[in-house]
Amino acid sequence: MNFKNLITILIISVATLSCKTADVYFDYDPNAKFDSYSNFMVMSHMKSYPIQEQGKAWLHSAIKDQMGKRGYSESKSPDLLVKIMIKANKKETTSYDRHDNFYWADNYYSYGWGVNTGVNRVNYNSHTEGTIIIDVIDREKKELIWQGSASGAVKDKTKLTEQSVNRIIKKLFATYPLAPKK
Repeated sequence: MNFKNLITILIISVATLSCKTADVYFDYDPNAKFDSYSNFMVMSHMKSYPIQEQGKAWLHSAIKDQMGKRGYSESKSPDLLVKIMIKANKKETTSYDRHDNFYWADNYYSYGWGVNTGVNRVNYNSHTEGTIIIDVIDREKKELIWQGSASGAVKDKTKLTEQSVNRIIKKLFATYPLAPKK
């Protein structure tokens, strides 16, 4: 392996790690026949963490796209109901800045040597971190057949875009038991 290949692999690895958007969890009913359903309806946004209308539209559009890729069509009297909920948690982090510096002569003082203990600082930060939960329900049986959640998907420090919503929903639906049709 030459040096150029090693650098390329390193760059791809760093890029992949920096693109981490959310941790995805899922569960489904192993007895459900996902290919027997033909249509779905995305229910209105659940009363949960408030998001703007544009964010709701992106979320609904991304889900409709992923369900459509699996052969389902949208209907007013569906086989499947798709519920969306967003939960938010306040996260707090703490960091500690130490200022222990050794000095010699003219670095801090014009004489001798010693230790500068300086001012140590504790920083407290809080941010909101959200989880998107999507439930797919068999309308006739009134049973949950698939649930997927992406935790860490919504953060108040990052601006949510249509592309990021599509990426999160695509990653979430990658766990759906019925694969996209070609």
